[in-house]
Amino acid sequence: MHNKTIVLFDMDGTLTPARLPADSRVGNILAKLSNHSKIGIVTGSGLDYLVQQCESIWSGIDGISPVDITLLPCNGTKLYSWGGNEWCLQHSVDMRDKIGDSHFDLLMKILIGAQFTHISTEPEHALTGHFISYRDSMVNWCPVGRNANKEQRNNFIQYDQKTDMRFRLMTGVQAMLDKIMGERKVQLVLGGNTSIDVYPSGWDKTYALQHFPDHECWFVGDRCEPNGNDYQIYEMLKEENRSFKTTGPSQTIEIIDSIIKSLGS
Repeated sequence: MHNKTIVLFDMDGTLTPARLPADSRVGNILAKLSNHSKIGIVTGSGLDYLVQQCESIWSGIDGISPVDITLLPCNGTKLYSWGGNEWCLQHSVDMRDKIGDSHFDLLMKILIGAQFTHISTEPEHALTGHFISYRDSMVNWCPVGRNANKEQRNNFIQYDQKTDMRFRLMTGVQAMLDKIMGERKVQLVLGGNTSIDVYPSGWDKTYALQHFPDHECWFVGDRCEPNGNDYQIYEMLKEENRSFKTTGPSQTIEIIDSIIKSLGS
């Protein structure tokens, strides 16, 4: 079963609190799961954030061995495996190559313009810099800025929940891009609690599944509602009862325990 099964996990809000390190308990339960299944972490974040938040999972005394984990940053459009001393890149694609230079440059102009308009019309939250991050295979747009501290992030999240600001930004830019580039050449989804992820259509987290064509794949994530960045993979595996929605790391531990019982039976 171990060689033919893989359980994929979202990171923020699933294995870790948003933008914070994972608890050692997560590493401990994943170590138990590794006796029954391979394990992957698929996130919209880049490798740097993934390692920063999840290193405790494989470095703890009772944690899982890094050999037993596949890291899948940027929705799985990048794949890293443990090389003994460091994480080694095994697969990578480039968004600019996929949609073309002219469309990519147009996308960046539209995002920069949308951020400027947002700053001009909705200044009720902090602005911390690093608003747009190009991650090769996707673009992350963070209206508050990725340099925000915990208090600024929390204030922004409350403001967003009150106003649906990110959803309005996302749908407005999506409509503009569909009109200019052609319908759904690129896709926008809500990423985590503060961002909007932008990538070529089809490069959502279902992309990660192509790395494991001979495996039975399971998934656990928190953003499984429409417009969430876990929605597509959650819905794909839901029909086979192999996807789970979590409210946070504590519930994820309970879900993992139930998966262990299911795979061990």
